[in-house]
Formats: sequence, C-alpha cells, structure tokens
Amino acid sequence: MGITNKRFRDVSVRTKLTFLAATAITLAVTVACVIFVVLDVRRISASKATQLTAIAETLSTNSTAAIAFGQQDAAEELLAAVKRRPTITTACILDSDQNLFAIYRRGGVDHHSADRSLPSGRSIAGGARYSDDGFLEVAVPIIDDGNRLGTLILRETTADLKQARRSHLLAAAVVLALSIIIGVFAISHLQESVTAPILRLASTAKKISQSDDCSIRVYHDGEDEIGVLYRQFNDMLDRVQSREKAVIQASKRLKELNQDLEQRVENRTRELESSNTALQNQVEARDHATKQLQETHAQLLEVSRRAGMADIANGVLHNIGNVLNSLNISANLIDQRVRNIKLASVEKAVQLLTQNEDDLAEFLLETDQGKILPRYLGKLSESMRDDQRSILDEVVSLASNVEHIKDIVRAQQSHAGAFGVTEQLQPESLFEDAIRFVHDSFSKHDVKLVREYDPVAVIEIEKAKAIQIIVNLVKNAKESVLEHDSDTKRVTLRLRQDGDEVWFQVRDSGIGIAPDRITTIFSNGFTTKKDGHGFGLHASAIAAVEMGGRLMVHSDGIGKGATFTLVLPVSLRSPGKAFAG
Repeated sequence: MGITNKRFRDVSVRTKLTFLAATAITLAVTVACVIFVVLDVRRISASKATQLTAIAETLSTNSTAAIAFGQQDAAEELLAAVKRRPTITTACILDSDQNLFAIYRRGGVDHHSADRSLPSGRSIAGGARYSDDGFLEVAVPIIDDGNRLGTLILRETTADLKQARRSHLLAAAVVLALSIIIGVFAISHLQESVTAPILRLASTAKKISQSDDCSIRVYHDGEDEIGVLYRQFNDMLDRVQSREKAVIQASKRLKELNQDLEQRVENRTRELESSNTALQNQVEARDHATKQLQETHAQLLEVSRRAGMADIANGVLHNIGNVLNSLNISANLIDQRVRNIKLASVEKAVQLLTQNEDDLAEFLLETDQGKILPRYLGKLSESMRDDQRSILDEVVSLASNVEHIKDIVRAQQSHAGAFGVTEQLQPESLFEDAIRFVHDSFSKHDVKLVREYDPVAVIEIEKAKAIQIIVNLVKNAKESVLEHDSDTKRVTLRLRQDGDEVWFQVRDSGIGIAPDRITTIFSNGFTTKKDGHGFGLHASAIAAVEMGGRLMVHSDGIGKGATFTLVLPVSLRSPGKAFAG
C-alpha cells in the first residue's frame, strides 16, 4: 500500500486529475446502474409473482367442484391447462388433510416420485415466495361457501428472471464504459487551463533550484487561485533574496563571535578539568548509595507483594470453604430426594396396565383397581413433580455455588501475576473484585457493605497493584469495625472523580486513629495489630506513588472511624505525588 501511494504521488497532476475524475464518474454511474438493475429485477420478480398468483386463484376457483366431488381426473385435466405457460413446471392440488389429490408435471407425472416433486412445506401456508432452489412457488386455498376444501400449489421456474438480470447487467456495463470514455475525453480537454500554469510554475521552480538564481520570476494574467499562487511565489523569491543578503552579513558577525567563544571555552575547560576529579568522586558515592537504596526498596516491595498475595489467597480459600459446605448440603439433599422417588409405585402401575393390555378398557371401567388407577397415577405424578421441583431447586443452588467458586478462582487468577502490566478498565471493577475476596467474611461477621459509586472515567492502571492496595484497605476497615464495640458495623466504598484523578475511598465506622498517629501510619514497620508486620500500608503508599497517585488517611479521632483514600490519575502519564495524612 505504501509503494502504491508513493507511485501515485509521483505521477503528474494531469494524470491525477484524469484518474480522480474517471474514478468519480465510475462510482456515480456504477451506483446508478446498480440501483436501476436492482429495482427493475425486483419489479419483474413482483410482476411474475402477481401473474402466477392470478393463475393460481383462477384455477382454485374452477377446481372447487372437482375436489368437492372427488373427481381426480377432472382436477388433473384442469391443472393441465397450465402447460400453455411454459415456465410452470408443477401444479398440484392438496385436499383438506394436505394429502396429494391431483398433480400436473411438465413432461409427465411419475406417481411414485410425485411427493418428492412437491414444493416445500412452507408453501402450503399460502402466498407466493421464491425458493432456495430457483423456483417461484404460489399456494392458494380452495374455498367453497367458507369451507377450505384444499390447497392449490403452482411451481414456476425463474430462468427468465436470470436472463433478465444478465441483460440488465450487460446494459449497465455498456453504459458504464461509455460514460467513462466520454468523461475522460471531456476532462482531458478541460484540464489544460488548470495543469499548464502549474507545470510552468514547477518548471520555473526547478530552474531556480538548479541555478540558485532567485531573480527569475513567473507571470500569470488570471486572478484565480493560480494567479495568487504565482504572486505569492514571486513574493517568496523577493524575501529569499533579502534573507540571503542578511545571512551573508550575519555569517561574518557569527565568525567573529565564534572566535571569541572558542577562546572562552578553552579557558572554561581548563577550570573544569581542575574540579572534575572531585566531582567524579561525589558522583560515584551517590551512585553507590542510590543502588543500595533501590535494592532495599525492591526487597521491601517483594515482601509486601508476597504478604498481600498470601492474604488474598487465604481469603480465597476461606470463601471457597464456605461455598463447599453449601455444596455438600445440596448434594446430600439431592441424594436423599432421588432415593425417595416412588419408582416402585410407577413400576407397579405399569405392571397392572401390561397385564391387562388386551382388555384395557374393561379393566379401567369394571375392576376396582382399574377405576382407582387414574386417580392413583395423578397423585403419584403430583408427588413425583414435587420431588422433581425440589431436586431442581437444589441443582440450581448447586450450580450457583459452583459458579461462585469459579468467580472467586477467576478473580484470584486475574491478579496473581499481573504486576508491571497496565490496562484500561472501569474503576468500579476494582472495588467489585476486592469485594469478591472479602464478601464472605463480611457476611459472617454481619458487617454492612455500602457502595456509593459516582460516574467516573476509564483509567489506565496496573490492575494487580491497585487491587492489592484496595483489598488491604477493605480488610483493614473490616478489622477496625470488628474491634470497635458498637452496634453499627458498616464499611462504605465511595468512588468519585476530581478533574483528571479518580478517588477510591474506604470509610469505616471502626475504632478510628489517634491524631498523633496520622503522620506515622504509613511508616515502614508501623502497626497497631498484635500479629501485624507493618508492611501493608507502607507498601501500599509506595505502590500508589509508583502508579502516579497517592494514598491519604483521615480520622476525627478514637472511636470515630477512619477514611482511607487512594487517588489515581486517569492516565499513567500524570506525575506521582507523595502520600499524605
């Protein structure tokens, strides 16, 4: 494609104009011809269907007596009248039960294969349609005094339609070819007034380029766009000449300044060489310290990542264990219900019917067992239907629990090893994925989870880092609520947008944070938990900065809950900011 575009750019303007005009004419005439052919073929098709329907209606009116009195010969003689229309290949009459009553086939009737020659079953419904095998089929009901006696079906070949389509396409092709020839001939005579001045301008520009003589000028008498182009070209040459003179003068001045600059550079180089050794020593020391800091930082992040993934994995196993308990209960109920299905009663009823199948009517009407058997089967059916409904309910519960396990495993797999990979996603999906990891523990401890999602933009983010931060914040909020001795146990997830930033807020009604700990809560090793390692919030704050965002916390004091806010940019191109209290 690139080579083709380059070749097209390199051809002359005359050729380009001719090609574009020919293309436009071709497209316009082609569209017109296609519309004409399609509309005319549709008209012919509709006319053909109308004619065949009229013939079918006439035959159906005349065949009422023959089918009413069962005169098959008279009906076949009536159908043979269609042989005057050579395109009709099959005509048949079906009785009210849709059985073949009479048939006519061009070339003779083979009654052993007559059914195979009938039109498709859809034609019996009435109306006209074109079948997939290239035939027009018409079905008309035969009605006498409001009673439908049967159906008359005609089948006609569409070879004449194909011939008309080919004729139209040939005519369209001839019109298209003549239009292109006439259009190209007219354009080739009209474009001289456009291309000749442009070629003359190009020739002059080439001469100036080869001779470096900017005193050459071009002239055009017209006031059109080409005349404006000529005047602008001449003005440009005037400015070039003026600038050449200015460049010569500036070159002389630049040479003088360059000599002075070289002297200054030489002096400055001597001064720099004297301090270069001390500077190199400082740089080496700084690089060594930076390397040690980076290694320590990387180790800390890896420890934090493994701790976070371990917490998530532990939550996943806990959730799956809860669902497996429900699965076990459903499986036991299904096993119990299946064992209690009354198959023995059904087998006994079948045995009675089998033993009396020769005089079944007498058995059902005369014997005591036969009389109560229908009511017994009805009650047995109702009982088995209740068992089936109960089993199906348990199967639905079983499938729901299996799907719950699959959702938990899929969520864990989607975040297990995706660090360093960025993707675009809806922010609310981060909250929803985090909820999947901790939902069962919230339900177990009767902690209310509230969602407050405002409409926000799609963000570009490292999903694994973001979900680990949010899971850590949600788990901390739950633990804070459980530690607080209060009847209100609530964690609120808030999502909103502020300019080019999306705010993920986790607000709890827990124990709160003392004012003197607000500034140290993100420090490495700081924790208020007995079994805490102090990595979670510190690593989360660092990860937030690496993603171009920040992690903030706010609390009104002990016993008044806390709000942690993860702020992330809509795009990763935004610079990161330090975390804050």
